[in-house]
Amino acid sequence: MAGIFKRICVAALTAVLPLSALTGGMEVFAAQTVPTELSIEPAADALTEASAEQELTDEELRAYFGDSVFIGDSIMLGFRNYSAKQDTYVHEIQFLAVGSYGVQNALKPVNENNVHPKYKGKKYQLWEAIPLMDCKRVFIMFGMNDIAPLGIEGARDKYKELIDKILETSPDLEIHIISMTYTLEGKGKKILNNTNIAEYNTLLQEMAEENGWGYIDLCTPTSDGNGNLAEDCCSDGFVHLTKTAYMLWEEELINYANTVLLEE
Repeated sequence: MAGIFKRICVAALTAVLPLSALTGGMEVFAAQTVPTELSIEPAADALTEASAEQELTDEELRAYFGDSVFIGDSIMLGFRNYSAKQDTYVHEIQFLAVGSYGVQNALKPVNENNVHPKYKGKKYQLWEAIPLMDCKRVFIMFGMNDIAPLGIEGARDKYKELIDKILETSPDLEIHIISMTYTLEGKGKKILNNTNIAEYNTLLQEMAEENGWGYIDLCTPTSDGNGNLAEDCCSDGFVHLTKTAYMLWEEELINYANTVLLEE
């Protein structure tokens, strides 16, 4: 017992005394490592608290997305249907979406046969509808109906043409481009395959960066990690999305809004 008690006392002294007290006067202070460790934890806590304080509140998210219009095809139409059933910020979003829509259709004149979304029951071209909607920003998702007839570069070029026309009538409008999402593994059709979709998204991101527009990747969160649409995110065995996928969208949009607004 005496030996054990002696070892405990020595350990306690070593933790609080300079080594000079145990080594005959040599000035070595190994105990300096203790305050260093203690000083790290409060700093990390402070960073965590600061990050939490900077996240947008539900009210701020509702305001940000309430000033937004989401534009797109049947995949965006699915998000509109999802958002209508939610009581979160996504319920505030306005939409201009219709099945089979794309940049090629959006540039065509409005008539009975051409595909255009409706605003208050009437068809409009985008650059006509957006000024009526009292919005500050648009989130645009096109590609599925454009890649086959136009190719990935041609679809990108028409995308730019469409956005330029929108900005002619709404020059202060914020533009945010949403990536195209994948198809289920092995279900791509000819040019509309996941390799081309990935390349197309790269072209869209580069175009956004070159023009000072926002770009949000909603493709990766709904993927299986191998360049395909995840099975639990696919509703039709091909390309359309499930509620699970749109829940992931909702989370990513929160992250995106926090990033964009914190940079301002």
